[in-house]
Amino acid sequence: MSMGKHDVESKGAKARDHVSARPAFWKQAHRDWRVWSAVVLMLALMLVYVITNDLSRRPGPAPSAPAPMTHTP
Repeated sequence: MSMGKHDVESKGAKARDHVSARPAFWKQAHRDWRVWSAVVLMLALMLVYVITNDLSRRPGPAPSAPAPMTHTP
């Protein structure tokens, strides 16, 4: 009886030695709509952060300057 090469290799193989048929998520992340939506949202929030001067100003119209107080004795 002759044993083939594959019979010997498969006898001692463990489950962790086999390659998964499903590719890893990061290899196909560019095709997933959730990744692209997260990237767009992150870039939008970064743009808001930069435009608002580190969020020190709020978006919208600028507040008007108060009138100077005059002191009359």
